[in-house]
Amino acid sequence: MIKISVPATSANLGIGYDTLGMAVSLYSHFTFERADELKITGCPAEFQNENNLVYASFADALRAWGEEPFPVRLHIDTDVPVARGLGSSSTCVVAGIMAAAALTGHTVDRSELVRLATAVEGHPDNVAPAILGGAVCSFTPTGGLPQCLRYDVHPSLRFITVIPPYEVHTSEARKVVPQSVPLADAVWQMGRIAGMTRGLETGNLELISAANDDRLQEPYRRALIPDYAAIRATCLDGGAGTLWISGSGSTLMAVTDDTIVAKFLQVRLRERFPECETHILTCDTQGAQIEYL
Repeated sequence: MIKISVPATSANLGIGYDTLGMAVSLYSHFTFERADELKITGCPAEFQNENNLVYASFADALRAWGEEPFPVRLHIDTDVPVARGLGSSSTCVVAGIMAAAALTGHTVDRSELVRLATAVEGHPDNVAPAILGGAVCSFTPTGGLPQCLRYDVHPSLRFITVIPPYEVHTSEARKVVPQSVPLADAVWQMGRIAGMTRGLETGNLELISAANDDRLQEPYRRALIPDYAAIRATCLDGGAGTLWISGSGSTLMAVTDDTIVAKFLQVRLRERFPECETHILTCDTQGAQIEYL
């Protein structure tokens, strides 16, 4: 029996559309063991079958290695909400691939995990930090393998995470983003991506706040999150340096370098938005982990 733990992720980090992502201290846990027939627990009944994303990723990895899929007992225990912009699908994909390797004796390094997971997800911005930990800038060259630049995130930073009780599906969020942008907007983004990664590394909240001024996707996706303006105002008035939409939303993530500010802000958010789930998170530095039980 094996247990795989995968961190949630926040993609884009405001300014880095489809390129930046960060692992955070909210986790999904998956327990696997070989079985005579497939049995999945810990998720809704409609996902307790071969189409479950965890098992489908498990089976796809085995086929990629020339092996036939086999049944397992799989239990899912997750704190990562579905379709809220925290990489829930990536945790499933990563866990399935890692379990396929572990239960068949394959030795797979993290770069191979990123390659396989990217093939399933379509892009590495969530799966790369889920596997590597930290903050990651990733891209895939034409015809090449995913390239991942990992950055350590300063331990002083706290990420106040507000999860509304409604979904924003990635497919819908992509529809509202323009497919082409003026050259001036592209130039605007480039320097700020460098500023964001440097700010996260050094814990420079002023730099993070200055860099987090996106023109590609957040101006259009805000309309999909009814509570965006009110939550943003509450966070900035409460001492946070900045706020971004996590992935495609609906989760919003504010940043501070002061734990006391983070705690007071969490109290204020819970008072004003009691229907929202609120966490104070740090950057996960380890990425996906596996243990034998």
